[in-house]
Amino acid sequence: MIRINAIIILALIAALAGCKSRPDRMITADGSVMSGKLESIEGRHVIFDNSETFVDYDEGRVFPRDGGASFRGYITCDGGKITIRTDSGEREFSIGEIKSVIWSDPSDEITVTAMVPAVDGWVNTGLIVSESERISIRATGTVSMETGTCGPSGIDYFSTATALVPGATNGQLVIAVGESGPVAAGSTWTGDSPGNGELLLAVNIPNRGSTAGVGGVYTVTVLKTAGILNNSVLYPAVR
Repeated sequence: MIRINAIIILALIAALAGCKSRPDRMITADGSVMSGKLESIEGRHVIFDNSETFVDYDEGRVFPRDGGASFRGYITCDGGKITIRTDSGEREFSIGEIKSVIWSDPSDEITVTAMVPAVDGWVNTGLIVSESERISIRATGTVSMETGTCGPSGIDYFSTATALVPGATNGQLVIAVGESGPVAAGSTWTGDSPGNGELLLAVNIPNRGSTAGVGGVYTVTVLKTAGILNNSVLYPAVR
């Protein structure tokens, strides 16, 4: 009985340890690391567990955890909410909804829009990116495949071994950079560039040797932003 009780106690301790929330973290442009509870943000001024730091830029870009659109603007935080003041108004998120915040030079950001026909294979956006930069993609439109009609996310649970990118679903928007392998992007995708070079976009058609029954076009907007290298980055904990 004593042994069973000891096992139960150890299990409870492990469970409580697992439930303990992770701290907020911040890495400044000079490489300093702050960890604990984020107290407040007012533009460049960030307070972390009663210690403070100043970031290099008045505005930052906020990346939500759900992969939705990111927003750049003047950032404030007081309590459990982060507010971004942009040219078009204010956006508010709970701290737990934010994946990261990067304060960077606005001149590092470039937006391009490309039309990606289903029958054209790889389309060169003319945008040169590096692994130290971040890419955000938003795609709309409809294409037809031999296997059906779909939007940029592709046809659920339907992929073909002979497709342009076999690991992606049929009709899905895919990307490639330089010599890196292709990545399934879908209608929304945000991440660090998978390689160095020109950004290519394509519709994942199920048969690379035939375009029979294939048609339609996606309109794709690509935002290139600065990555974490040499910039101050906040990683809020999940609340």
